[in-house]
Amino acid sequence: MSDVMHDREADRKAALAQLFDRSSPTYERVGVEHFNDLGRRLVAHAGVAAGHRVLDVGCGTGAVLIPAARAAGPDGEVIGVDLSGGMVARAQEEAARQGLRQVRAVVGDAETVALEDIATAPGSFDTVLAGICLFFFPRPQTAAARYRELLKPGGRFGVSWWGRPDPLWDPVYAAGAPYGRGPSSHTLPETSPFRSVDALHAMLAEAGFAEAETAEEDCVTHFTNAEQWWRWVWSTAGRQFWESVPDDERAKAVAAVNAKLDSLKAPDGSLTMTSKVRFTLAKRS
Repeated sequence: MSDVMHDREADRKAALAQLFDRSSPTYERVGVEHFNDLGRRLVAHAGVAAGHRVLDVGCGTGAVLIPAARAAGPDGEVIGVDLSGGMVARAQEEAARQGLRQVRAVVGDAETVALEDIATAPGSFDTVLAGICLFFFPRPQTAAARYRELLKPGGRFGVSWWGRPDPLWDPVYAAGAPYGRGPSSHTLPETSPFRSVDALHAMLAEAGFAEAETAEEDCVTHFTNAEQWWRWVWSTAGRQFWESVPDDERAKAVAAVNAKLDSLKAPDGSLTMTSKVRFTLAKRS
């Protein structure tokens, strides 16, 4: 890799860590059940069992980490790694609150998993999990190859990622799009392996995995009202787009989005979003 490309990736990772640091105080704390539900589902799909040693990459506040620790039990070990110190602190707090001594959450690069004081020898994990995060990584194929190296023969790599967003919400995102200067989580580059199931399966095969399978399910998210939706957006990576909206255009952008939200409201003012989420499992042969 050239020095220029390395510097760009380092800058991108630093910006990502800072983004989630800003989100960490309110992430999953605005009264909306979303990522925690998806985390429980990924752990169930992956079949984490008592005594397993599990690596959770991009662990965030523990949406996957905590249910994985419960499934692995006191005889297992679950390691979470994330670039964001704020998110890791939240995960550590939750593990301590629940008395889960088999959990360790550390700040580190989840793409390379070169960790101090934690054994990361080849073949040392039963399961590697990546919950709604791998598409953020600059080099997901390189990361997947690293995870294959870390897995025992027959070990499983589980990934959750987005399918089609709720089409009823397309006008909401379109209304805000002209005002922002930053990236949106609703668009992917043409080269992204997360543009289709076939593309992701091909990436995993190139990384050395076998028997990749993907299940698609509904992700239903409820909001009491538009104000709660806005708080939720600002508690997630979605804030990156809205932070890019110039201050002198913010009110106009919010009004444009609110006009579209009005058409989606139920009689009680609530909002429901039904998107597709995909759970992909691949096995190390």
